[in-house]
Amino acid sequence: MRRIYVFIVVLLVVSLLDLFYFGRYAQATIRLYDGKLILSGFVKETMYYRTDQTEREKKFRDNSFDYAKTSAYLEALYTIKESPDLTVRLFGGVKWWYEASHRLDEKQNRYIAHRMKKDYVHPRSFDDDILTEAYIDIIKGPWQVRIGKQIVIWGQLDVERVADVVNPLDFRWNVPGIDTWEEVKKGLWMLRGFYQSQLPGTLLFEAIFNPGYFQELVLPYTGTHWGAPYSEPFGASGIDFFSWQQEKWHRDAPTWNLGKNYEWGLRIRGYTWGIDWTLLYWNGLSDSPVIHPQRAARLSQQYIFAALRANATGSTIQPGDWPDYKVAYYKRMQTFGGTAQYYAAWLRGSVWRLEWFFNKGQPFNRGGRGEADEVDDWTRRDTYGFAISYSDKFAIPWFTRSRIAASKRLDVTVTYSWDKIINNSHALYKSALNHRPGDSVADGFSLFLMQMMFNGEWTFVFIGSYKPRIKKWFGAPTLTYTFPGEHWRVDIGYKFYGASRGYTQGIYHDKDALILRIRYEF
Repeated sequence: MRRIYVFIVVLLVVSLLDLFYFGRYAQATIRLYDGKLILSGFVKETMYYRTDQTEREKKFRDNSFDYAKTSAYLEALYTIKESPDLTVRLFGGVKWWYEASHRLDEKQNRYIAHRMKKDYVHPRSFDDDILTEAYIDIIKGPWQVRIGKQIVIWGQLDVERVADVVNPLDFRWNVPGIDTWEEVKKGLWMLRGFYQSQLPGTLLFEAIFNPGYFQELVLPYTGTHWGAPYSEPFGASGIDFFSWQQEKWHRDAPTWNLGKNYEWGLRIRGYTWGIDWTLLYWNGLSDSPVIHPQRAARLSQQYIFAALRANATGSTIQPGDWPDYKVAYYKRMQTFGGTAQYYAAWLRGSVWRLEWFFNKGQPFNRGGRGEADEVDDWTRRDTYGFAISYSDKFAIPWFTRSRIAASKRLDVTVTYSWDKIINNSHALYKSALNHRPGDSVADGFSLFLMQMMFNGEWTFVFIGSYKPRIKKWFGAPTLTYTFPGEHWRVDIGYKFYGASRGYTQGIYHDKDALILRIRYEF
């Protein structure tokens, strides 16, 4: 508990220091060897204080601090050779973390599954956890080749992930809206090439080939801050059924296999009539699995027997208790899509962005009323959709010209997204897509606001979303103080979730929490 109190005291003190001092906005990099080596990164402490725990969940908690993560990230760019004819660079990124909430809460420490707690608390694998990117970048004339582990950003929108399809996501600690995509994405080993043509529109051609390094979508662990609440049955066995099932999905995920698990994609980028546009194609394995229904039923039975045996012997479920037959299948699918960005000088200087997609053969489980516990088969459906955003700056009467805002206008971005399942049926399991049962269409709005104050020393940011068809919402206002010296930042904010119907709540519905964060950037 001492760590909590020290952190809060330090946070409150530094947040109130120099309130009216006009500092500079944080920009920080380290340049060495005459600029050939550029280092940047951060060290960050993040804590969430839960304000909406359910009565059932309180039985598995000693206090409301269920997230206390110390993290660090370092990226390095080293230029080996730079000339008009040839440029060769090395880029690498590594991260480290320690999530200490289990040290602050004995009950949480007891109820998180042992194997998952090890993966959650700190890195265990250099390739999977620590190394985010590592590639060589070679530029010769109009050609550019990157070979190694990479994170690719094909989309242009912040919250709605429509055309950004290359890298899988890891939701164990971070979620879109609260954290950046770079913190949520998992790097992939790949060969990536570019060709800058002289064709009309200055077309840039891009190709990606992943030789078979597959990484699946990772869901948050039961009992952790972002995960589902712990369930009481077989608690003494050391793992609940959702964690048991999730571990089996991980064990069934494909590994290196050039013949089966390869992925590839193409993208063209151009500039025509003032529009910065792209067209893309991706052929790869779905990041999330479909479940074999009969084997899933056997998996449930085996879990019950393993849990009863563990309880009877006073032990926990052991790794050997997981069955060796396959339950989760990661199916191949194709994505066609594109993006467009347009600066409308004639319309207040606003920026318009569009992303669209068409998924060919997207895999779905099906059965009964589309509920997870009624799965009896799997099938494919084509899906399509889009997201469009509008960004502008607005002057607020009196406030913009005041000493607080110092003529900095309010940045506003509004995004609308829409998607549809072709040949939809009630039996499709699609709750993860924010669809109502039986509804082929889902849509939503998101809002981003940013107001800089006191010459950028203070920044207010609000990110929120609303899904009207399922009446589900999310919001996160945050106030950031940037210290003079361009390195230290302090964030104080709040995140809240809601839904008007129980079946649309999802696992985040009771994650309302106070956000406390200190960052040192370099």
